Amino acid sequence: MNNNLLATLVERNLINDNTVVKAHVPAQGFHLAWYEAVKNIHWHPGIVAEKIIDIEGMDPERFAKSYNIKPDGNVTTYKKRGRKAKQLA
Repeated sequence: MNNNLLATLVERNLINDNTVVKAHVPAQGFHLAWYEAVKNIHWHPGIVAEKIIDIEGMDPERFAKSYNIKPDGNVTTYKKRGRKAKQLA
């Protein structure tokens, strides 16, 4: 996952403490040795972008695309079409 994409998702509050992500996290085994396991956990700021595999069961790029965010973290803005709203006087 791209660092810019993660920053954009956090900035727009699409990823918060209640978001479930699948990521590589350190875990301790029965033999008291540490290894890197893949787990579904709640996101916290200590998780770096490279460790995240998916967000809420979707690839990060697909998750961002559903909110009109490009995979590199840029947001595309479109000119609204149709009638303009009446001004409140």
